[in-house]
Amino acid sequence: MATKTELHPRNQHRDGYDFARLLADSPELAAFTTRNPLGQTTIDFQNASAVRMLNRALLKTYYNIDFWDIPANFLCPPIPGRVDYIHYLADLLATDNAQEIPRGRNIKVLDIGTGASLVYPLIGQSEYGWHFTGVDIDPTALKSAQQICKFNKLRISLRLQND
Repeated sequence: MATKTELHPRNQHRDGYDFARLLADSPELAAFTTRNPLGQTTIDFQNASAVRMLNRALLKTYYNIDFWDIPANFLCPPIPGRVDYIHYLADLLATDNAQEIPRGRNIKVLDIGTGASLVYPLIGQSEYGWHFTGVDIDPTALKSAQQICKFNKLRISLRLQND
């Protein structure tokens, strides 16, 4: 696939999806793949189940997340775009740190509206080792996020925000 030059230079998805690698790590993705007119492997991005499975495969292959799932009708965010946000945040933090990206749990990030997917904390921890606190007003979203943390043995603080 062509390089997606609009994505951050450190974004692992800049060169498109490596379906061979994704399928090797997540064979269940095969049920959702098809060939486009150019003969390339892809999925139907209009199919919510296919997008959910692609996200699961991406998180497993690139971010070491063995379990990821969200309740039906919850936002299923596109992983490459969310990865970009984390890298641009890292760049912003580097501007006040002698142009060096700060890494490790001493960097504390508050994710307001973390949602059921927990995607920013998952990526930020994997890419930079940052500590995240995720807050949300939806108990169902937080329950999903707690399950993701529990099954992956992640140290992400989660809190229900009443207001």
